[in-house]
Amino acid sequence: MNAPALLTAILGLGLASVHASSCCEHNEDAAAASTESIHQFDATWTDQHGKELKLADLEGRPVLITMGYATCKFACPRLAADLLAIERKLTPEERAKLAVVFVSIDPERDTPAQLKNFLDQYKVDHQRWHGLRGDEDAILELSVALGIRYRKVNDTDFAHSNVLTLLSPTGEILHRLEGLGADPTSMLTSIRKVLAPEEAPDSRP
Repeated sequence: MNAPALLTAILGLGLASVHASSCCEHNEDAAAASTESIHQFDATWTDQHGKELKLADLEGRPVLITMGYATCKFACPRLAADLLAIERKLTPEERAKLAVVFVSIDPERDTPAQLKNFLDQYKVDHQRWHGLRGDEDAILELSVALGIRYRKVNDTDFAHSNVLTLLSPTGEILHRLEGLGADPTSMLTSIRKVLAPEEAPDSRP
């Protein structure tokens, strides 16, 4: 899908409802997400180490993914903190099976070095965490699939949805957690279910 068509799709999903007054507002009516695998997208991304990566390269493990930008002063650090809070509830064995992806909506400024610096602030495992930078078409395509809206509001800030999404090992959306500081219980249940589908759901918080 080309950029104009993708932009039309986003507008049809209600991008106008993302207020331009803040980069950090939560959208109660976040766009509906796709039910298809994101592994079908052929875009090539660059990670925080300068290495090229396709979303299909993550096949075989569940992925916790969000979109934001490294210079965001409020929402994106909170999103990163929420991802870390979820990880801390998992066992080391569970964490080892999970990939975490932060996709930049600001490719002009978010160089691989900028993304690495952002992730380094949280002392993440760079073998499992991926900070991805792509072109505008790739970002638009992925945002539509994940049901994430964003808009550049000035030279330094974006308005964007605050959503964490769990993808299956084959790239389908399993669960979405909306809002900053949201209760992670439902996400943890979904992660544990996909990591150990043969076992009964874990009742741990």
